[in-house]
Amino acid sequence: MKTIFRISLIVSALALPLCSCSDFLEKEPLSQGTEAIVFKTPEHFEQAANALYNMNGWKNLNGRGFEGSAVDQNTDINGLTSNGGGTVQESDWHWDKPYSHIRTCNILLAKANEYDGNQEDIAQSVGTAYFFRAWQHFYLLQYFGGIPIVDHVLDVSDPVLFGVRNSRYEVIDFIASDLRLAIPLLPKEKDIPESDKGKVSKEAAKAFLARVLLYEGTWEKYVPSINYDLDGDGKNDGAGSVKPDNYPSITDMLTEAKQMAKEVIEEAQTGTFALWEECDTLSYYYLFNIDDKGGNISNFRNAGKSSNKEFIFYKKYDYDLARGGINLVHSVLSGYVTNMSAQFGESFLCRNGLPIRISYTGNMADAQNNPQFLGYETFVGEFRNRDYRFIGCCNSIPDRISYAAQNPGRERVDAILPYPTPVFPKNNEIFDSTDPVYSSACAVFHPTIRNNSTMGTYSSRKFLIEGANRPVNTESADFPLIRLAEVYLIYAEATCELNNGEISDEDLNFSINHTRARAGVAPLTNALIENVWDAGYWDHAQGKTVCKKMNMLDEIRRERACELFGEGFRMDDLKRWGIAHINLTGQKLGRHVLGTAYETEKANDAAYFGEPCYYPEKYPLLYGVYEGSGNTDPDYGRSIATLAGNLRFSQKDYLNPIPLQQIRLNPNLAQNPGW
Repeated sequence: MKTIFRISLIVSALALPLCSCSDFLEKEPLSQGTEAIVFKTPEHFEQAANALYNMNGWKNLNGRGFEGSAVDQNTDINGLTSNGGGTVQESDWHWDKPYSHIRTCNILLAKANEYDGNQEDIAQSVGTAYFFRAWQHFYLLQYFGGIPIVDHVLDVSDPVLFGVRNSRYEVIDFIASDLRLAIPLLPKEKDIPESDKGKVSKEAAKAFLARVLLYEGTWEKYVPSINYDLDGDGKNDGAGSVKPDNYPSITDMLTEAKQMAKEVIEEAQTGTFALWEECDTLSYYYLFNIDDKGGNISNFRNAGKSSNKEFIFYKKYDYDLARGGINLVHSVLSGYVTNMSAQFGESFLCRNGLPIRISYTGNMADAQNNPQFLGYETFVGEFRNRDYRFIGCCNSIPDRISYAAQNPGRERVDAILPYPTPVFPKNNEIFDSTDPVYSSACAVFHPTIRNNSTMGTYSSRKFLIEGANRPVNTESADFPLIRLAEVYLIYAEATCELNNGEISDEDLNFSINHTRARAGVAPLTNALIENVWDAGYWDHAQGKTVCKKMNMLDEIRRERACELFGEGFRMDDLKRWGIAHINLTGQKLGRHVLGTAYETEKANDAAYFGEPCYYPEKYPLLYGVYEGSGNTDPDYGRSIATLAGNLRFSQKDYLNPIPLQQIRLNPNLAQNPGW
C-alpha cells in the first residue's frame, strides 16, 4: 500500500499547471492543469498545446536558475572541471520533471484520438504534442541513456511503472517516430502569424530530428571505443541493448540528419530564416542579448527581436509578460556562465582561416606563428586578426571595456558606439591620485595576475545584457534552443561523417562557411588546410601541445565548438564523440605568462601601481607555471590551470545515475553501469 501511495503521489504530480511561454500564451491564461481542460473544441486543444512549452532557458525545468549544462559550465570550455565521481542522488528532478511534461503531451494525444470533430482543426496541437513528447524523451535519453518510454497516460497500476527500462535504441526509435509524425502536422514558420511566433514550426521539428539523428549516429559510431559497456544487460545494470526491428544503421541516421538539415537550409534560402548580421563584426555577440522592451537599448544599432530570423526554436521571454527572473548580468560578469578555457580560447582561428600556430612539415621545431597572429609580447596582440566570436565575446580585452547593465557608468544609454569610450591612465610611470581614470567606470588598466589566480580562462561576456533599463532579475533576452547556425553545422558534420572524413567545397559553402563569414574567418576549403599542421593543437590525451595535421572533421568540430559555445552542447558533443573521459581528465594548462607582456609591463592601477604585472615573489600563481622540457617546449611558461587530481570524469559519467527513489519504487529499473 505504501508503494502504491507513493506512486500515486508521483502520478498526480504529473499534471502541471499551464504556464506562459510566449506572447501567444497571453491570449489564453489558464490556471488549471491539462487534465482539467474539457477537450471539445480546437481552441481547447490549442490551450492544452500552449501548456507544453517546458524547456530549459534562463531557468531550468526545476524552475531554478539556469542549469550549468545549459551554458556549458563544467566542461573544457568553462571552468576546466567536472562533476565526475559524484554519488547517486535520492531524487532527481532531471527524471521527474520531463516525465511530468510527457504526461501532459499524452493527455492531449489521448483526447485527440477521442475527438469527433475535424482532425485537421487540431492538427497543429497534435503535432506540438508529438514534438514535445520527443523533446522530453530526448532530454531524458541524453541524461540517463535508456529510460522507460511513456506513450500513453499512466495510472497507478500501469505496467510501465513496474517495468524495465527501454534501451537507448528503442528510445531513439520512438523519438524519431514522434518527430516524423509531428512534421506533417506542424505549420511552416512563414505561415505562423506574428502573434503566434515562438510556436513550434515544421522546420523546428525537422531541425530537431536532424539533431537527434546526428547525436545518436555519432554516439553509436564512437562511444563503443571508450571500452566501457554503458548499455548493460538491462536486468542487473543499464537499459540493455535491444534494438527494434528495422532499426536504422549509423549511415541511415546520418543520411536522414543531413537530409533534414538540407531541407531547413533550403527553406532559409527563401528568406524564412537567416543568420543575424545587424551589428557588423559584433553581430555574433549581440545576437544573444537582444532585449528591446521597457526602454532598454540592446545594441549600437538598436536592432530588436523582430530583426532576429536566426532562432528557429527558442525559449521566448518578454519584459512585460515573462522575464528571465535570474541575475544574469552578475552571473556573466562573475564568470559563472560561458568562460572559455585557455585551450578553447586559443582554438579560435585567425581571420585567414588557420590556427594561431602552424607548421608546413609537421615538425614542431619549425612551427611558426600564423602571419596574422601577433603573439603575446603585448597584451592586445593575441586578440588581433582573430575570429569575431572570440574577440566579440571576450569580456576583458586589454584596450577596451564592455557595456554592462546594472553597472553605473557602463550601462548603454544610446545606440551609437559598439563599446564605451575607454579611459586610460595619463601616466604609467608616476602615480597621480587625481587622475580621473581612478574614478571612471570605463577605466582600462594593464591586466595583472593576483590573488591566487590560475590564469586558466578567458573571461566571456556572451549573454551579457547591456542597457540601462534592466534591473536585477528583469533581463529578458530569448534563449536559443535551435538556431540556423546549428543546422549548418549538422549538415556539415553529417556529410563529413558519411564521406569518411571528406566534404566538398560546395557542401562547405552550403553550410558552415556562412557561420565563418559572419565571424570574419576565411571560408574553409580543401585547399586551405592541405598540408598544413595545427602547431597549437592541445592534445588532451597527452596533456600537451602537439603538431596535428589539419583535417576536415577536426575543423568542422572546431567550428561547432566555436559557434555553439555556451549554449549547452559541449558536454554532449564530447560524449558522443567518445572523448569526454579524455578531455575532462589530466592536468590542464592556462594562458601564456613567461615571455609575455605580464613580465615586461608594470601595473598602472591604484592598487598595484608600479609593481610587475606578474609578480610571483608576492603573488604566485595558484598551481605555478609549467616549464616542461625548457624554453623550447611549446607549453613553456604557461600557467597550470588545474591539476589532474581535480578532474574526476570517468567513463561511467557518460550517463547519470537513476535516482535511488525511483529504483525503490520500481526495483526493475536497473542502475546505470558503474553507479
